[in-house]
Amino acid sequence: MKLPTAITLTVCAGVIAYFAGQWSQKSVAPGTEPAEAARPASQVRKLPSRAPRDPAAAARALGKYASCSKEFSADNAARLTPEERLELLANGAWAADYGNQEAMLCGLISVLTKDEIQEAANLLGSIQDQGSSQAPAIWQSLWQQWGRLDPEGCLKFFGPDAVSKSTVDARNVMTGWLEMNADAALAWAWKPGKSDLEAAAAALAISRSVNGNLDQLESAILKLPGNEATSRACLEDYFDLATLKGPDRTAATVYDELPPALRPAGWIVAAKRMGYGDSAAAKEWVTRHAHDPGRNYSGLSDLFNSLAYADPAATVRWASQLPYSPEIDRIHPVYHPLIGWRQRDPQAADEWLKSQPADAKWLEQIPPSPRISH
Repeated sequence: MKLPTAITLTVCAGVIAYFAGQWSQKSVAPGTEPAEAARPASQVRKLPSRAPRDPAAAARALGKYASCSKEFSADNAARLTPEERLELLANGAWAADYGNQEAMLCGLISVLTKDEIQEAANLLGSIQDQGSSQAPAIWQSLWQQWGRLDPEGCLKFFGPDAVSKSTVDARNVMTGWLEMNADAALAWAWKPGKSDLEAAAAALAISRSVNGNLDQLESAILKLPGNEATSRACLEDYFDLATLKGPDRTAATVYDELPPALRPAGWIVAAKRMGYGDSAAAKEWVTRHAHDPGRNYSGLSDLFNSLAYADPAATVRWASQLPYSPEIDRIHPVYHPLIGWRQRDPQAADEWLKSQPADAKWLEQIPPSPRISH
């Protein structure tokens, strides 16, 4: 979300004031208050009133932040106190332009200490919740720095079901950990019982340890329990490496060449990747492999919805004929395309529903429609 120009200028002014110190205290005529005065109190972070340590550096900073375009270096940030760093972080996070955010904050974040890092994460999250989003590079810098300082603490901070964190965030934590202690990171990666986010981080450590050797990565995955989240996450890296081996390498060919022990976990990886490209080819692949061990329709809602958008009736008819088992499949594959069809053309969808056999296993999953009389 882009903030008003007044707020952007306020951020720059706050940074300038920080480096330049207390300039002359002039009286302000009524009605001529600066933009800061009009800014909501919840958005204002008051900077410490400290004189600059180096007047020449302060002058350079003044010119630098007048345009809010140049880098505030890690060396400069390292000379600040923890309080000063967090104050500067709070002000810079309100910058509307991502490039300005990165210039002001990435160097600062790289010198945050273990005692500061969680407060910094909470601070950025709070500002983002108020409507000022942070550049991806800001979060990348933060998670990597936390990974250098306290990776396991950071992953605990994420929690097992963190909806606001992604596998990319977790892998950034691991990137920082690998920089500092690759042996400890790899030893942790092999431990069982990880959440999906922890597994994503562990997969990066295991994949990096084989230096791009596909055979070694395959051997490593085979050493992991087949139902482990880390095994599934490692297969994502395996497919990445394998499809880069040549122009004729696709998710389908990689799946076909998997050893039998890896195919169940590889089914959903291949199906999703097929769906990212040619939906018709993905539909054919799912039909052909619907009886394979590891079938997992629950991860294919995007594919089903994409097909249904193009031809809802044909997609619903196709999905209703796919093999289904309540013990294996949480949701019948017809569910998502049928619900979408009902939203777009309820009369046609309900007419088709009335034509289905009453004992169809999947009918109980479909909410009743007021259009259908019983």
